[in-house]
Amino acid sequence: MSSKRSAPPTPGSSEKKRKVLSLAEKMDVLAVIDSGLGWSATGKKFGLHEATVRTIWKTREKIRQSVRESADVSSKVASVSRRDPLLEKMEKILNRWISDKWTSGRATWMA
Repeated sequence: MSSKRSAPPTPGSSEKKRKVLSLAEKMDVLAVIDSGLGWSATGKKFGLHEATVRTIWKTREKIRQSVRESADVSSKVASVSRRDPLLEKMEKILNRWISDKWTSGRATWMA
């Protein structure tokens, strides 16, 4: 009896690579959706699956915030912070303190 499962792909086989969109490309997708084109048609226009287009739409605020905060819109990843804001604030303060100590020449821990 033959197996219904296909053989695992070999390293040289034509496996579809995962496509990572830049923030600029995601903004283009959002602009097309905002213009009134549907999910499926937008996906076809950009060569994306409909689910990918819906995910971009669902995370549009995070994408737009990343574009506002980023100087480089060709960046591939919209950074989504899942860390505690208090921890991030403390790290910034600590980093500033270390930099101040270092530049003032009072870096006592290096002695």
